[in-house]
Amino acid sequence: MTTLTLDPKYVDILQAFGNLEDTVEEAIHRYVVERINERIEKARREILSLEAKYGMSYQQFYERVTTDEAFVETLEDTQLMWELDWHTWEYYVEVLAEWLGRLEKLSTS
Repeated sequence: MTTLTLDPKYVDILQAFGNLEDTVEEAIHRYVVERINERIEKARREILSLEAKYGMSYQQFYERVTTDEAFVETLEDTQLMWELDWHTWEYYVEVLAEWLGRLEKLSTS
């Protein structure tokens, strides 16, 4: 448990809504969920952009670049930044999983 110090101007207003601790807890919960959803949406947008660019999911792309030499050769000829895209894609897939996990944890606790 962490103790927070609130500006008295907020305390007076928050108390008008009911129990101060419950009101602050609800406000923090809403804020955290909103911010998590922003991160999730950003990751999804980035992933969708790369899926559209390469015409496949990250998993399919990963499988092809790790097993199909001809595919990699084609990428090297047509997509000069494919390796950077791959790492960016991987990053956002991991970010999405992390934030979805945090959201899940909030909903089960």
